[in-house]
Amino acid sequence: MRRLRFTLPNSLRHACILACLMLAALHTPAALALPEDKLIGKLNSIPVFTVVDAKGSPLLLKTKDKTEAALLNFYLDASLAQQAMQAIRKQDAKVAQGYKVSLTGLGQAYRVAKEQRQKKDNKVQFQFLSSPQSVQTAFDIAKKQNPQLKNFPSVPIFFLAGGPKKGILTLNRDGKEYLPMFLSKDDLDRNLRELKQTKPDMAKQLSVEVATLDSVVGTILDTKNDDESSKITFIPAQKALEYAQTLQKSVNKPKS
Repeated sequence: MRRLRFTLPNSLRHACILACLMLAALHTPAALALPEDKLIGKLNSIPVFTVVDAKGSPLLLKTKDKTEAALLNFYLDASLAQQAMQAIRKQDAKVAQGYKVSLTGLGQAYRVAKEQRQKKDNKVQFQFLSSPQSVQTAFDIAKKQNPQLKNFPSVPIFFLAGGPKKGILTLNRDGKEYLPMFLSKDDLDRNLRELKQTKPDMAKQLSVEVATLDSVVGTILDTKNDDESSKITFIPAQKALEYAQTLQKSVNKPKS
């Protein structure tokens, strides 16, 4: 299948290697796999937020069942992190002065969660939270294929697929192929709208599909085709990137 040129809109031209890519053939990936360190490197392209105290220790919440276990939230959505801080301020403005929203990469958060879960005396539960709107959108898409679905169980990952085998859309740059996985459907839709204007015949073949982050990570870790796995590229949500940049500027700002 011939390759077609496709340029990402300016809103997605960040440090990600997907800037200015060419649209290539629809690709049905074979088995996918990467060593865990490379997986963590890929995940670290995704900013996540948590609430920490002045020493950098994360805020631990009580679980709903009120057991001894504590709950640590990692927010993939900037507004959720901001809402968490607002809730603390509303509850106790004085206490809230000792807390702030902190930035890390999803890969580092994944590593911390895994190491903590392996401890015999672990009393911390972890939640990775996307926006309710994103989860609802993912549920609506997934339910079309599985009418029995009751909820969407994890962080949603959106991608484009098409062709007879519903192959995942592959992008090509300088002879290298990438499988773009979007954290935000809004960002994916923005690219799809541009594609409809520039390559309408190709766009007609495509549909928006969804998978869980857990399933993508599991696919990467559980199989043996490193070449195919290396093509998976996560596209962080633009709003999350913008908030991450704001936090970084505040950290790097000289103290008066």
